[in-house]
Amino acid sequence: MATFQSSRFVVHPQLCVARQISACSICRGKKIKCDGLVPVCTPCQRSRRESECTTGSDKFARGKERSYVTALETHLNSLEKMIAQAKDHRSAEPARATIQFDTARATKGQRKEESHVNELVSDFGFLSVNATSRDFDGLAQDVFAQLILSPSTVVQLPMSDVDVLPSRPTVTSLLQYYIDHDLALYPFMSEAKIFGSVEALYEGYASPFDEWTVYMILATALASLSTSPEDGSYAEAVHYAGAVQKHAKMVLLPGSLQAIQMMLLLVQYSMQDPHHLDSWYLVGAAARMMVDLGLHQDPPTSVKMKDAQLDLRRRIFHSVYSFDRATTLVHQRSFSFTDDSTNVVLPKLSNAVFSNLAKSRNLSLEMIGLRQAASAPYQLLFRSGPDILQKPWPVICAAHQAFSEWESQLHQAKVQGPFKLSFRSEMLYTKILLLSPTRLKQQIEDYGQLRIFDHAVAYSRTLSALVNDRAKATICTSYDILRTIFVVQRLLEVCEQHAGICFGDCIPHPPHVSESKHSLPLLTARTGRERRSLAIEALQLLDGIVRILGKKYGISNAWRELEPRVHTMQTSLQDRAI
Repeated sequence: MATFQSSRFVVHPQLCVARQISACSICRGKKIKCDGLVPVCTPCQRSRRESECTTGSDKFARGKERSYVTALETHLNSLEKMIAQAKDHRSAEPARATIQFDTARATKGQRKEESHVNELVSDFGFLSVNATSRDFDGLAQDVFAQLILSPSTVVQLPMSDVDVLPSRPTVTSLLQYYIDHDLALYPFMSEAKIFGSVEALYEGYASPFDEWTVYMILATALASLSTSPEDGSYAEAVHYAGAVQKHAKMVLLPGSLQAIQMMLLLVQYSMQDPHHLDSWYLVGAAARMMVDLGLHQDPPTSVKMKDAQLDLRRRIFHSVYSFDRATTLVHQRSFSFTDDSTNVVLPKLSNAVFSNLAKSRNLSLEMIGLRQAASAPYQLLFRSGPDILQKPWPVICAAHQAFSEWESQLHQAKVQGPFKLSFRSEMLYTKILLLSPTRLKQQIEDYGQLRIFDHAVAYSRTLSALVNDRAKATICTSYDILRTIFVVQRLLEVCEQHAGICFGDCIPHPPHVSESKHSLPLLTARTGRERRSLAIEALQLLDGIVRILGKKYGISNAWRELEPRVHTMQTSLQDRAI
């Protein structure tokens, strides 16, 4: 299969035009430069003419933007044909494919073919994230939806129709499950909006947005409740998700808050069904749509906006922010937007959003706090220049302090049950990740290696308590199995490459961080024998977690490569313990 040289096109598309082609009416009349900021451009802000600024509604210069999108459409069609040809060579897929391609059984030709397909799909993702909504203003409806769904589709959802609506009690029960477990974390729409869509559906006047809302919520709830691809819940979930695809070109439109809400419903489903959809592309596209509408900045105080509308903007922004940070940390990629580019206060989350306000408010705010605590140190350690990497301990020390403060707030908020376990396991994963940047010029000291060991042990116990309780495990997502595989990899590296310090009786002191007023915590005093017992326990628990979650989400290549090493290490540690 020939490699398509598309990188040059993506970075320098044919007939590409600048984002702001026409100035707002005020700037155009004064013949001054307009930067096109939404909802009010900078010159209008400075002259205090916010109410007269039309930058949010001005159209692009007619004709110029059409050539740009025509070029994108041509490139899109070419890539879709090449992907279709590549997929024709694949053997029949099982009911639910694994998260990654099975290299253990793949031939060299298949692996090469997969590489080409991934390269093409990556180009799609680049286009979908970097094409702004204004580039598609006034053009064909299905162009934007194609650019969103093409890169994010792993296996095409089967098109279907809902011939008979389920009973109202059944729907109400699933909707309430979604509200308590998903909307409580990501409050990008209100309960009233959800139940209004349900009413419209049963009364026969539902719009495509109503159908998309109800069916995607049902699909997400059912996928969360499923335990394997063979059970009825998963089959129903796929059925509902497939039933709304016909509305994609009508609901996935650029330039509206409602379209971002529909996109986030798709993101939530993709986290439960990685076989059909790749959440990374969807989150990136949602982030770009959000930035294009200016939701990453609170409007100036001079702009009059109703409290409900302002709170909705903030809820959507923080939901996108939380999705983006979680997805980025799992895949260890770049953020869609940096913290420095944002200025949005926390939402109020009134009774108009949640019926059980106290519980849902605490969950959503603690989720935001966790993602904020992880964001800055990750950006510094993984995406900054060499100066930070030469002295990583001040950043790690600051991250430890931020997580300590967040844990204190979590205790004060009285978050309990599965959400507390889920939050804590994600925090422990992030702590391990922050001690593991591959670009560090100096090796993490012995203290850091034992910190990874201790965090991995705590992670195994925390997530195991969640996964092994069937009622609690429904809040897990496909991200949990990816985090677990990374934790196993790091634990094995510590046990294999630093066995002397790991299973010795020496307890290293934390490095002194003169740049910080806070200090790193002391290590727990343990003997080498105790650490061997803990390593055996942790590897057993982690193996069990992967098996349970793998039954639902599929087993990845990474685990197939790690599994023999896990068993070898367990045998070695048990022999030493005798």
